[in-house]
Amino acid sequence: MDIEELRSRALAQLLENVRTGFDPYYQQRYTYVMPSIGRYEWQWFWDSCFHAIALSTLDVELAKQELTTLLIPQRDDGFVGHMTYWGRWGSVFSAIAGQSSFGDWRRRNSGMIQPPVLAQALLRVSEESGDAEYLRLMLPKVRSYYEWLGRERDPDSDGLIGVVSPYECGLDNSPAYDAELGLHLPNRRQLLVKNWLLDWHNALFGKGHSYSHLRERNRFVLIEPFMNAVYADGWDAIATMHRLLDQEDDAQSSEQVRDRTTQALNDHCWDASLGRWIYLRGAQKIPDYTLAVGSIFPIIINGQARGQVAEVVERYLTNEDEFWTPYPVPSVAVSEPTFDPEGESTIWRGPVCMNLNWLLARGLRRHGFTDVAAEIEAKSIEMISRDFREFYSPLTGRGMRGTDFGWATTAVDFLGTSYFTGQL
Repeated sequence: MDIEELRSRALAQLLENVRTGFDPYYQQRYTYVMPSIGRYEWQWFWDSCFHAIALSTLDVELAKQELTTLLIPQRDDGFVGHMTYWGRWGSVFSAIAGQSSFGDWRRRNSGMIQPPVLAQALLRVSEESGDAEYLRLMLPKVRSYYEWLGRERDPDSDGLIGVVSPYECGLDNSPAYDAELGLHLPNRRQLLVKNWLLDWHNALFGKGHSYSHLRERNRFVLIEPFMNAVYADGWDAIATMHRLLDQEDDAQSSEQVRDRTTQALNDHCWDASLGRWIYLRGAQKIPDYTLAVGSIFPIIINGQARGQVAEVVERYLTNEDEFWTPYPVPSVAVSEPTFDPEGESTIWRGPVCMNLNWLLARGLRRHGFTDVAAEIEAKSIEMISRDFREFYSPLTGRGMRGTDFGWATTAVDFLGTSYFTGQL
């Protein structure tokens, strides 16, 4: 298979998953890519961002529509929920799902967040489109979202944002969240019940999913290195976009937020004896040493000390006993007792996901680890060349769980790197 054939297949998959319509509440037309027909048909926040990244080199106008639709429900304060239930019956689905703030169902938007990759998506779309007017229209909205995260999810003003549900992290069933859920080696049913009860608790008693209030209730509170790495990386993308528009003061203020979060991760989550970052759970910020992918993710941040990045890359990422599997990068380290490379009933406990590989490879290239990035990119292309799936086995590259999956196409963005010259 050559590069153009794979690109054509990826575009065909994304076009097959496109959903359009008119929403009576917002009085606007919507266009977005469903993650997977028959399994995930609403618009999920970070799925949508990765769809836009993939489309940036395949159909940039559709990529722009994807992000425009994603921000239609944005509140005046900047908030955007982790999923939107589009269409005539959207408010009904929003109400019965239990993930929207109580009484706010007509907005068709959940009350939770997801990993903030919105700025990274807008940057890729802007780089490929060269559309300065679109960037001028969208950047204030995107920045407003990140400012909301800083205000509402960092009440201590220490640079770290918190989450109140595993679903907010995007890595739903990661073993890094087990202890905070009060579980030990849980099965699928236990995880579903715990998360369902938590969703309804947050919706009914969260005062609009207020982080400060839910932290006081202390049902589930977590400082996640992965979330904060993506947040800091997002501010770096915002700085880059401000410079594209010759807005130097705004670029510098964005970098200050990035640097503050980077320093906070190193001050509060870095464990020098382990040579990696750790999770902080509960209002008391209890250390959690689970070796999941979040433990290494701050290496993606621009400005992270290269010596620190090199230590994590050598000790963990490229260590075959940890994250350097035949098909990298697993969502949990091989040495972790909860590592489940072939599991499909409970997710994010071992399998590989293309969206994380995209973020990691991009960060590695930024820090000069081009050979490591190229290996991740090549293996990712090999996996998606078979089929577009939600997850892949880190041992065999076998596609797993969701089929015809939108965000798997994110890996086509790797085809623009110097590693690929025409043939796969």
